[in-house]
This record gives sequence, C-alpha cells and structure tokens, in this order.
Amino acid sequence: MAKKTKLELTWIGKEERPRLEPRILLEDPELSYRAPHRVSPDDQFDNLLIHGDNLLALKALEQDFVGRVKCVYIDPPFNTGQAFEHYDDGVEHSLWLDLMTRRLEILARLLRDDGVLYVHLDQEEVHYLKVVLDEVFGRRQFLGQIAYERSGVSGIGQGGAFVVNTHEYILAYAKDRSAFAAEDLQGEGDLEAKAMKRYNRVLVSPGERTEVARFDAPATGEPVVIYRHEGAVVETISLRSFEKRKEEIEAEYAQHFESIFRLTSIQKENSFQNRILSYCKDGVFSADYLVSRGKKEGERITNYYIKGQAAVWLKDTARLMDGRVVRTGKLSDFWTHADVPKANLANEGGVDFRRGKKPESLIRRLIRMVTREGDLVLDSFAGSGTTGAVAHKMYRRWIMVELGDHCLTHVAPRLRDVVDGTDATGVTSAVGWAGGGGFRFYRLAPSGQKI
Repeated sequence: MAKKTKLELTWIGKEERPRLEPRILLEDPELSYRAPHRVSPDDQFDNLLIHGDNLLALKALEQDFVGRVKCVYIDPPFNTGQAFEHYDDGVEHSLWLDLMTRRLEILARLLRDDGVLYVHLDQEEVHYLKVVLDEVFGRRQFLGQIAYERSGVSGIGQGGAFVVNTHEYILAYAKDRSAFAAEDLQGEGDLEAKAMKRYNRVLVSPGERTEVARFDAPATGEPVVIYRHEGAVVETISLRSFEKRKEEIEAEYAQHFESIFRLTSIQKENSFQNRILSYCKDGVFSADYLVSRGKKEGERITNYYIKGQAAVWLKDTARLMDGRVVRTGKLSDFWTHADVPKANLANEGGVDFRRGKKPESLIRRLIRMVTREGDLVLDSFAGSGTTGAVAHKMYRRWIMVELGDHCLTHVAPRLRDVVDGTDATGVTSAVGWAGGGGFRFYRLAPSGQKI
C-alpha cells in the first residue's frame, strides 16, 4: 500500500468502494408534466425529476451531464440522531461520511469548470464535511461558509448542550476557482426600523440654486461647480408608533423613495468636501440653505450638503420592488431573518414538510449569486422540491433527485403548480413568475435491466 503524504480525514470503511451497478433512467410519461403552451421565450421544458436512490441516479446522470451543471445545492440529512416525518436523520458517523463522500465525488464531476457546490448542514457534521470537501475539491476551491439564521433563541427545538443553536451553515466550493466568477453578490431584505430611523429625511424641493464657485477637483481634475440653494424644503418622516403604523410608514417610504436621505459627518481629513462646505457662511447651513455640487454647469446635482454634513441617499443602498423598499448591499457571510425572510414558510409551495423545508428566498439568493438564466441547477436531496421550484421560477434548468415517496406526494404536485402558475407563494411575486415550462419524471430502471 502506497504511503499517504497528505492530510485527510479517515473513517471506518473509507477505502471500501463497492462497484456501483450501472442503471438507466426510464421516463414515466404519466407523471411528466408541461404547460400546454409557451408562456415566455425563456420557458424551460426539459427539467428532470428523478425518483430513486440519489447515488445510483447521479451515476446514471454521468453519461450525459458530466461538466454541464453550473450550480449544485444539496441539503442532506444533518445526521442529528433524530427521526423526522419524511426521513431518518441518524446514521453511524462513519457511514454518513462515506455516503456523502461517494455522492460528492460524482457531483464534482457533473459540475462545469466554473460551477459551484453548496452544501447545507448544521453544527453536527459541518466541520467534518469541510475536511472531506477539501479532499474532493481541493482546499483552494473553498469559497466560503455562510451562517444562516434558522430561528431566534426563543424558537422551538433549537437544542444545543451549551449555547442555543440558532444557525445552520452553507459551505460553498468552486469546481475551479480560476474559472469561477460570481454573478450577483448584492443582497436584499426588508428595510428595518433602525435603518428607517437614519434615513428619515425627504428633500421635497432643493429651492432656487445660485452658482458660488467652480474649480477642478484636486485628486481627479474633474470640473466641480458649487451651488447655494435658497428656499430648500426638507421634511422628516415620522416613525412614531412604528408597529401600529408600519404599513403606512412603508408606503410613505415607497412614495418618496427617490428623495429620502440621511446625513453623515464630513471627515476632517477630507479636504475636498471641507472646501465645498467653506462656500457656505461659517460652514453651517441654516434651514433655508443647502449646498450642492455637480461635475459641470448644466449637469444634474450629484451631492447635497446640509448643516455641515453630507446627504447619503437611500436609493444608493436600496431599491423599490413590488411597491416596497428593500435594502441592498454587498452580501456578507452572516444571513439573518432580515436578509432571508421566512414569512409563511410552512405554506410555501402548498406542501407540508416540517423540519426540512428551506425558504424559497434563501434558495433564490444562492442561485442568483452564481448562475444566469438557462444555467443548470442540480439538487440530489430534493426534499420538498424547493430548489426545483425556485430554479424554475428563475428560468434556470434543473435536475432533482429524491428517494422518498414524498417525491410523488410533495415534489411533483408542487412543481405542477409552478408550471401552471397557480403557486403564488415564495418568490413568485419577487421574480414575476406567471407559469410555463415543464419537467420529465424519471425512475431508475430495475437492477440488471437492459435495453
């Protein structure tokens, strides 16, 4: 036996690799489903829903899909030692590692060179699987770990022998980091009360402006024009009785979205902005004056300054979507309830899947980060079918594999509703989904069957 020279995780049975019997996939036309007509030019019809053991199914997919999958998301059993309604979540640790490793090796082969794998786990196995993934993909291919806030401290069933366990984790790996490029790393979430308390001013009118100076910016040489405004009107949005008036306040923010700002102090070392402020009496602005600057005469105002501070616009860190203001910004690796709303999660997709269903908003964010329309998304632990439902609504192609009978009772009906456009839950409204496309339903051929 050759001497091993690399750091690795070992377990009982790791070197034992029984040969997989090749299987083929057989379509069940009675369970395949498609819209009667094309709803959009981007409709996807050849999606695959496979009922059967995912190791055998992944092996069968190798024939046609090696190097073709852009994104893999899997939410395997966490191996917590508990038994749930739709699956047994407690197997011997070594066996769990072996089951996962064999599947991850095939998933790695199915990924495109610029593809990404997400593995969703909790604290029971995430650190062990991180070492396994370093072996399968290479440590250099590790993109990051996302901490996802599943629930608050007071929620039911958090557990934790020491501190309350409220988070789950998503490990992200690239197939080839040199070929990988992120697609959309802008996050979004509801505008929180604490943000509203800062962004609560509205520039109703800038008043009459008069040019007071012009010069070239010292660092860039760009022409700058300074204006002084008389008769400017600035109002404040009242956040009094926020919880009772929440809908009313949110509507007011949407109405004035383009004109809402907060003030931030000018740093003493910022000589450029301090020079701008010097064009107002004593550098302090009364209620009747504000200063602005543009790049050149006639161009729209790019910055406003009031009472010795600079205006920062809400529209630069948020956007108006479906009549409500949602905040945006570069994503961090810590996702809270505000980042990933879970309202009405129990009813998403019209299926009941306790202790296993993930929010459509979570899957949408993950898919959007690394794929474009038309890319292929794969989930070999389909569960309640969330990944396929979201991918379909986002005009991505998808493959899902599920062993349990809920493939028939939960996943297939959920996907039929998505195709019909009757599923109004989850991200339907956010992505403007109206139905269309379809999927093919497959089963694994019996052992030894030949064509």
